[in-house]
Amino acid sequence: MESLKINALRRYLLEQDLMFLAGQPVVYHCHHFNLFLDQTIDDALGTEASFRLRMSAAREFSGHLLSAVCEHAGVSTPPERLTLAAHLFKLMGHGSLDFDADFTGGTAHGSHLHYGFSWLEKYGKQVRRRHPADGFAAGFAAAALEIAYDLGPGSLCGVEHECVALRSPQCRIEIAPDAIPETAAGAVIGERESEGVVGAPEDGLFEDLIHPIVLGLKEFTAGVQGDERGLVQAFGVFVTMHLCGYYNRISYDAVDYIEKSAPQSVGVLEELLRESGHVCVFNTFGGILLSPEWEGLVGTPTNDPAKIVAWCMAIGRALGMGHWTVAEFEPERRLVLRTSSSYESVYYRAREGLAPRAVEYLFQGAALATAQLVHRVDWEAKPQLTQEYYKRLFKGGVPWRAEQTQSIVRGDPVSEVVVTKVAV
Repeated sequence: MESLKINALRRYLLEQDLMFLAGQPVVYHCHHFNLFLDQTIDDALGTEASFRLRMSAAREFSGHLLSAVCEHAGVSTPPERLTLAAHLFKLMGHGSLDFDADFTGGTAHGSHLHYGFSWLEKYGKQVRRRHPADGFAAGFAAAALEIAYDLGPGSLCGVEHECVALRSPQCRIEIAPDAIPETAAGAVIGERESEGVVGAPEDGLFEDLIHPIVLGLKEFTAGVQGDERGLVQAFGVFVTMHLCGYYNRISYDAVDYIEKSAPQSVGVLEELLRESGHVCVFNTFGGILLSPEWEGLVGTPTNDPAKIVAWCMAIGRALGMGHWTVAEFEPERRLVLRTSSSYESVYYRAREGLAPRAVEYLFQGAALATAQLVHRVDWEAKPQLTQEYYKRLFKGGVPWRAEQTQSIVRGDPVSEVVVTKVAV
């Protein structure tokens, strides 16, 4: 199993900058985004229903991934498959899992699980958490047993009873037969399905800056995988290679639930989902630009607006978020981002069809955050992008407004977000 390498299973959809692992859509995201999105689902559904949804989404898409990886590796016995699952979990930066279980269920002991560990690192000194954090690990563990013993999808569920975010010495996930029937499985989303949704790729401004950096970052990330703890600590953040299906299902299922149960609150939830994209790009992209790794690959960041916006597009492409381009840019006035592909639109079109409104929340938040990084951060001063810095910078409001004017999920050939300067 030690011979398994992420890069041997990873590929990008040509010219679309969507990333796949053993044919399953994946993307690189950091702990800032992961924690904010999970908290958003907690706030929308309540902690019990949220954990259930997050576990179920992780179980579904981890099952697809593990099935494909086991087939690729040619492993067939339960011990081999469980060993492979634990190894893959670690390589992807999600921590370490140790199984004491069989086809009826059992226990998965977790060490340095990404969500619980990074939550403690980020918030542990300020907030006392009241509920477990590792819904993704619980679903992954359940899927690992289902695949290991050739059980049907949704046969087992994982429940976290001990979590380091609750000050436990380690995490403990109990896996047992699932008493709650899963609804009918949604459409499978792989490379072929993704190719059927994306638009024709097009170039934008600053391609001479963007393209070589994308190639360099893709080459650099090819060697990135979990350390002895099962964590990827790089660019000043904890990075995961994560399942796009997990992010999309918890987001869109939560919106669907709120639309049916409390339609007056849909706008609030959608704004929080956009904010998760804003948090992601501001912290992850900002952390990358200020990192020693970036300085070695590209150079020291400057306050040149054109370079910062170009670099943000390069980072988004290399992380697997889609073929992001700059359609228009007037410093201090207007920024228009466009993409022929996004992991949000691929999922939504494959599972839901056309939408009546634009629902690419990450892309919307990312466009707004790009404007903030370009205009509000003094890169030459090399600021620390801490939580306090983030709060202080936006305490007086955000002097930019983002509007999605075209959307693949509405049937447009591309998705486009226009960001304009406003008074605050």
